[in-house]
Amino acid sequence: MKRWLETAKTVILSLLVITSFCLTGMIWINQPNLQFIEPAKYTESKPVLEKSLEKMITPSAVVFHYGQDRHTKAVATDGQYSMIMREMPRWIFLDFTPYTLTHEKWEEIAREKLGLEVRFRSNLPLSAVGRLVTFREEYNIRLMGIDRIWLYHEPEEDLVYALFLSGEEEKVMRSRTSISPKDLRESYLANGNQMPEQIMKVVIPAKYNTSDPESKGYSYWHMYYLPKHQIRMQQFRFSYTTVPTEQLMEAYFLDPTLVRQIMERDKTVIYTDGSRSIQVRSEQKAITFTDPAYQQRILPITDEEKLQSAVSFVNKHLGWLDDYYLEDIKKSYNDKDSITFRQYIGAYPLVSKGEKPIDTIEIISEAGQVVTMSRSMLDLETYITNRDLTVMSGPELYQLIRDKKLANTEEISNTYLAYQTFVSDDYIELIPTWVVEVPNQPTLLIPAKSNEGGGRANGLE
Repeated sequence: MKRWLETAKTVILSLLVITSFCLTGMIWINQPNLQFIEPAKYTESKPVLEKSLEKMITPSAVVFHYGQDRHTKAVATDGQYSMIMREMPRWIFLDFTPYTLTHEKWEEIAREKLGLEVRFRSNLPLSAVGRLVTFREEYNIRLMGIDRIWLYHEPEEDLVYALFLSGEEEKVMRSRTSISPKDLRESYLANGNQMPEQIMKVVIPAKYNTSDPESKGYSYWHMYYLPKHQIRMQQFRFSYTTVPTEQLMEAYFLDPTLVRQIMERDKTVIYTDGSRSIQVRSEQKAITFTDPAYQQRILPITDEEKLQSAVSFVNKHLGWLDDYYLEDIKKSYNDKDSITFRQYIGAYPLVSKGEKPIDTIEIISEAGQVVTMSRSMLDLETYITNRDLTVMSGPELYQLIRDKKLANTEEISNTYLAYQTFVSDDYIELIPTWVVEVPNQPTLLIPAKSNEGGGRANGLE
């Protein structure tokens, strides 16, 4: 029995050794089909369209004055405008002095003297204007901001002077310039000679009524221009996309994983990380961003720095999506600043009515820090179709307003062309529109298309 057990052990041990050799051989011969785990791939954010402050404060138009009440105008899509923009960095202004204009002096400069008027979209801080032109270091302009630079030729001295006009303060400063009369006549005005002729409309505040003895003859002219004849514009139809929620999370929150969602009763969705929040109004395709965390500043901040801060914020948070320009900066409630940027197509601003406004980015900032921002989530893609239209002239427009009794044309304070937006499920229609501003009355939006025969145009749609 003992011998039998020993023999069995020997056989089993031999089998185990042989099995071990077989398995080892199989491992060497048949390598397993290994699958290597690749490192995680992170999707890069969609590139954003960034802009500099200089690009946001460019002029809205350049008006050429030829005397005898003849005026022409160039806008951003015109070569004559681009030429003036290339020249502006070479302009030097010096020896600033306050300059009081009487009604007669306004009449002389505006209607009779050779000149060039650079018009901005809003009252700009002087330091911001200094990014576009050159001021001597010793300049002293006692104005909060300006909305126009008016170059004019003074024949008696054979010099070109500049008027810096603040419509907000209704004040004027005058300076000498480095521009020669020859350049003004043979370069700037010669280039603008073939542009569409304009009718100058003058708005004089009641307090500067020349019959009032307390006015002492002083006056201030606000002006706008209407085309003397019909012009051409394009009507566009654009496709569009909506900024996805994931892109919003990535743009406005440091750590999207900490963001929680809150649904309000009116179906408004709020995303918050406990500090910042985004309110998404899906029916309007718009958002409101809020960051209540305010850090006290010890040193005061200039208007230019406030604008730069607002532009930088948008650059870093979703970008501009389309073309925007500064429209306004003004004091808001509790010493906060309200800054508005308006979207443009070519030379014309977008204006919106209804539930899906897509025309502005509105910012509330405190000491340069953005605390609230409202903007659209709609991003214009490519145009689907376009149509060439004949636009009503200034006289046609005013006749229409009188015929329809829409307003007293003597009370109109400003009129300009824009694109009114109409948003459908599949596209956005951009309709050429006259915007008519009348004090103490809602702004009028009048379709700009002229009748085929150049007669009376249609009224409000």
